[in-house]
Amino acid sequence: MKLKQVKYLIYALMGGCILMAALFGITNSIVFLWPTLAFAVALIGVNLAWWRCPHCGRHLGRDDPKYCPGCGRRLDDLP
Repeated sequence: MKLKQVKYLIYALMGGCILMAALFGITNSIVFLWPTLAFAVALIGVNLAWWRCPHCGRHLGRDDPKYCPGCGRRLDDLP
């Protein structure tokens, strides 16, 4: 999966998690708690598995870097 696709997937999972958490906070219904937890677990899994430098494979951290913290190569000039 390309890095840009992973970034959009992470943003979508974050949005789903925030939405479900807000609905849980408003309604206090456990129906919204389980999807919140599922979105959070999926977000962590995607981040750990795919948020990596395509050149060296090192995890990119919490930021959205322009350069890999491991190998120093630019992340924008991908094929």
